[in-house]
Amino acid sequence: MRPVLLITPPMVQFNTAYPAAPMLAAFLRQHGHEVAQEDLSLGLALRLFSSRGVMDLKRALRRRFAGRRRPPSVRHFLAHATEIECAVPVVVDFLRGCAPELQKRLVDPAGLPEGPRFASMGELFPTDDEATLARHRGSLFLDEIADAVHDGLDDRFELARYAEDLATAGHFEPLLLALSGRRGLIDRWIDEQTEAAWRRHRPRVVGITVPFPGALYGALRVARQMKALEPRIATVLGGGFVNTELRELSDPRLFDDFDYVTYDDGEVPLLRIVEDAPLVRTRVRRRGRVVWLDDVTAPVLRHGDRPAPDFSPLVTHGHLAMVESPNPMYRLWSERRWLKLTLAHGCYWHRCTFCDTCLDTISRFDPADARTIVGWMEAAMAQTGERSFHFVDEAAPPALLAAVARQIIGRGLVVNWWTNVRFERHFTPALADLLARSGCLAVTGGLECSTDRLLALQRKGFDLTQATRVMAAFARAGVLVHAYLMYGYPTQTAQETVDALELVRQLFAAGFLHSAYWHRFALTVHSPAFRAADQLGIRILAARPTSFARNEIPFSEPSGEDPAPFAPGLLRAVYNFMHGAGLHADVRSWFAFPVPRPKLARGFVRAAISRR
Repeated sequence: MRPVLLITPPMVQFNTAYPAAPMLAAFLRQHGHEVAQEDLSLGLALRLFSSRGVMDLKRALRRRFAGRRRPPSVRHFLAHATEIECAVPVVVDFLRGCAPELQKRLVDPAGLPEGPRFASMGELFPTDDEATLARHRGSLFLDEIADAVHDGLDDRFELARYAEDLATAGHFEPLLLALSGRRGLIDRWIDEQTEAAWRRHRPRVVGITVPFPGALYGALRVARQMKALEPRIATVLGGGFVNTELRELSDPRLFDDFDYVTYDDGEVPLLRIVEDAPLVRTRVRRRGRVVWLDDVTAPVLRHGDRPAPDFSPLVTHGHLAMVESPNPMYRLWSERRWLKLTLAHGCYWHRCTFCDTCLDTISRFDPADARTIVGWMEAAMAQTGERSFHFVDEAAPPALLAAVARQIIGRGLVVNWWTNVRFERHFTPALADLLARSGCLAVTGGLECSTDRLLALQRKGFDLTQATRVMAAFARAGVLVHAYLMYGYPTQTAQETVDALELVRQLFAAGFLHSAYWHRFALTVHSPAFRAADQLGIRILAARPTSFARNEIPFSEPSGEDPAPFAPGLLRAVYNFMHGAGLHADVRSWFAFPVPRPKLARGFVRAAISRR
């Protein structure tokens, strides 16, 4: 029987497998279908980071820049192309864990040609850990090859995304023009990888997940090539980007490449397509028009009834473990092959005003039980030999985490894991200690605008004192803490922005926060903030009607502060805090223009953890 082929397209992270294909593969196999998986994102990366890839890139860059001024990254690459060609298989083998004996060569300053990214390595990455230093130097080496592609051939290319701007343009024409234009080097490589996957499996159905906008172009290219190789093949599009941004899709041209577009949980919709049964939550093209088909009698798959994901391809794929930052939290994300599992469908809180709470993936909370979850973990370990897990929940429920931790400890499992949490009162010091004993290495959580007024306006369900105590509890238990930060929320003042940065400074200085990142607020069509725009005092701006992607909504805040000038200072401050610099400086010094003096007491964090 010809299999169903599930594809992760270029480009997503390639230090580990994205979980959609393993989850869908296990479900379809449970129902008696033959399934294969292909990670073409990893495949494209390995094609670039190979001797053959370097030779192809060298030829393309020499043609492009014959007699022309070259950017620094291109100049470095071409000047050292022969050395890079020889070194790249060594670096890749080391980063895939295949050749630890190559560590000495990578640490040696003469072992790799050093370009622009190596210039600040000494001051940013002081370490006497040779294995980590070798991995960092190897990562910079690969980054510099990617820089040559981006700066010299294709500015749409980045290591974790490709042509993201085309997917977020709001209409389909830019993608169509790019797909029908002259093929570049990356296009040829994607087509080459696709044809190789088709020849390996000869599938009858191809399902392609698009978790992020930076994977949409690659998905379209893969589907188009599959159709060119075998016109009768059925192609299916799904994933997080589709669920969020293509909910109003009406452009029939997308269906030149995809026969089906599925929404929300993909298991039942894909099973119906494979079995030629009545469709569920699926769009198709009929007589030139896009129509919605949904068999409302179809059962809803309970989260606990899912089988353990099929991670077996990880055994042979050899993902790349990158170390691009000395920050321990950033290293944690990129350095390991995480087995991704979900504790619960949806979010147990689902009230935050900026979140897409009207979508099924957020609003319908359905947890598995702890025994089932730890059973999934044991199955994944048996498949792969790996023991590192990432629970990818929107917000991991405290009681369920406690039960999972007790199961892990009770079964004598030696594992590591991390997840996203809410900084709320149920995460007590005792619970933090229990989670740490079960293998919890890190937690992430949304501290957002970091003032009590705005946390209440955002319906976060905790205040700064509570959040500080939770972060302190985790940090004291030996768990790394990362905070997602937000600026530019409607009605946020300059004073509140400065006070938020002062809180973040104190948390870093106290050792309760280990990494953080600022995101500018985006108003999305699926959020309570969009539905309550009048209450927030913002005006929705007229946007061009679209038959394709729609998510972020333009707005104006006539009485508010312009958040854009604050961004460089906020980002610069946190970058320094993460590297232990500037922790005791006046936060106003990070801004290039006058800002108010912080009103938050300089001893706020210390007082918060001492109060009862």
